[in-house]
Amino acid sequence: MNALGRFSLQYRSRYAAEEIQLAADLFPSGQAPVDYVLAIPASAEEPNLVDGYRAAVRRIARAEGARKSVLVLVVVNGRADADDSVFQRNRRCFDGLRESFVLKEVAHGAWRGADSDVQMIVIDRYTEGRRLPADQGVGLARKVGADLALELIVREQVRAPFIAMSDADATLPEDYFERIAALGADCSAAMFPFWHAPSGDMEVDRATAVYEIRLRYHARGLRWAESPYAFQTMGSTLVVSAKSYAAVRGMPQRQAGEDFYFLDKLSKIRPLARLSGDPVVLRSRLSDRVPFGTGAATNKLLKEPTLELYSPRCFEVVREVNRALVALAQTGKPSKDSEPEAGSQSLDSIWDGLGEHPRAFLMAQGAREAWRRIGQQAPNSESYLRRLREWFDGFRTLKLIHHVRDNGSSNLSMPIAIEQAPFMDPVPDDGGLLLDVRGSLLAEEQSCPRLMGPACALLD
Repeated sequence: MNALGRFSLQYRSRYAAEEIQLAADLFPSGQAPVDYVLAIPASAEEPNLVDGYRAAVRRIARAEGARKSVLVLVVVNGRADADDSVFQRNRRCFDGLRESFVLKEVAHGAWRGADSDVQMIVIDRYTEGRRLPADQGVGLARKVGADLALELIVREQVRAPFIAMSDADATLPEDYFERIAALGADCSAAMFPFWHAPSGDMEVDRATAVYEIRLRYHARGLRWAESPYAFQTMGSTLVVSAKSYAAVRGMPQRQAGEDFYFLDKLSKIRPLARLSGDPVVLRSRLSDRVPFGTGAATNKLLKEPTLELYSPRCFEVVREVNRALVALAQTGKPSKDSEPEAGSQSLDSIWDGLGEHPRAFLMAQGAREAWRRIGQQAPNSESYLRRLREWFDGFRTLKLIHHVRDNGSSNLSMPIAIEQAPFMDPVPDDGGLLLDVRGSLLAEEQSCPRLMGPACALLD
């Protein structure tokens, strides 16, 4: 067994999806391994979903001197409580893929085929007896695909030690796999930039564009608040190292938000990388596949056109806490020769300096004792700061924002929030798709430091 196999053995034997047992049957004896693997969840999608990946696949397949191959793992899925229309569309999607890729069943619930560009494996998680539990969803579908991809990498049937993930509505940039090949061991995962392309339905396209601004507003607010968790969490833009994937026990099995929790965990073991260059292009569309996210938000915006954003006050409070953590790490770490209680006055003074809202929230979270314990365990100030920021992670940051929102700083309409936000430039509304504004916000994101997360949040 290779090093990755030994490292990931506990995860694969205890926590991985049962589909990893299929790996032995997916590659015929003597067949050459592929270079890259891309895992896609597909629920009620069209069979032409692969078209968005072809340009990227063709580019590396036809590169002179170093031609590469790609395996696309499609998990066709539906929850047990889904509407019958979901299963009907899943059947049409599977039938279309079976015809286009000449799929053959190689194991129970697993099909393999290829066309002129793409090698494909389709996993059945939509037929009776194989459907996802009612309380799970896209997170489990992503996990099934990624777990199987990990197993294929361990078996050396996929060469690149990275698991690429995207969605059925994505169009990958042509140099997608080249950027993955350039990734090193300095990151646990990387995120491609994203952009929502118009669909031709002006109302849907407008609502999606407005929601995209909300996503970028939130990330920009977190950067201004000096949070190490100021990154986009889009499941359609992720690529994760196989070793890091196993280290955090894979993808959370959630109906939605799985990418947020996944990246939150990954960022704590090694920095995340922000990739530059052309974005992954997502199709503007309505969707009820998940209870929240872009599709669900677009649905809501069509019914209630006024978009609300978190008040800038929420980010002011987050910044207050982040600055307190830095101050605590700089002044509150006892030296080796100090008495056990040395540094406690620094903790007391920093705690007392916090405002009412952050102090009330942090008290309920047990922060004071947690910070003291972290300080006693950390060997130096840099380690102290990193561990403090791991404690005040992306999830706790979001909970603090909600605490401030629910205690006097209600959401504001988008124009008012942006006007008041010290971290936002004016957003002129062109009455359409807000292309210039979205483009400038995307460019600003791409100008940020490449590595992100608490693992690279060091003291000045």
